[in-house]
Amino acid sequence: MDRVFDAIDKASLKERFADLLRARRDTLIGAQADARAGTRVDGDHRPENRGERAAVSSQGYLAHGLATRMAELTTMLEALELVRTEPCERVGSGALVEIVDESDEARILYVLPGGQGDRLDGVVVVSPRAPILRTLAGAAVGDAREVTRGGRTEWMEVTRIR
Repeated sequence: MDRVFDAIDKASLKERFADLLRARRDTLIGAQADARAGTRVDGDHRPENRGERAAVSSQGYLAHGLATRMAELTTMLEALELVRTEPCERVGSGALVEIVDESDEARILYVLPGGQGDRLDGVVVVSPRAPILRTLAGAAVGDAREVTRGGRTEWMEVTRIR
């Protein structure tokens, strides 16, 4: 795992993650346009019956929800731009972290805004707000913390940070 950890280019991985967020946002833009198109019946005419009105309302709610998610992704991308890729000494935003659990299973986490457990080259991208990060926040190499995951509690040790 040492070679894998050492070979990771944080800046490149961060840019690939930004590309992933941009792709998600672009997909939502198309879906939102489709939802808005569904808010009209027969061109620009208002819906005439209850079923049509319900369908139009549903499309409107969908378009609103998609717009909200697009705004969230835009905010995440803006926050991501502010994350530095220099080496870190503690677990926090921008840190590349190797953790080992009680069963000696090692995992590499990259702490970035918008991370939702996405995997890029074996690295799990997690948000600073993720439950595991709330527990590990501020930890240094050698620190062990009790983490609850999947309904069970276990110890995790931070073995490397960059």
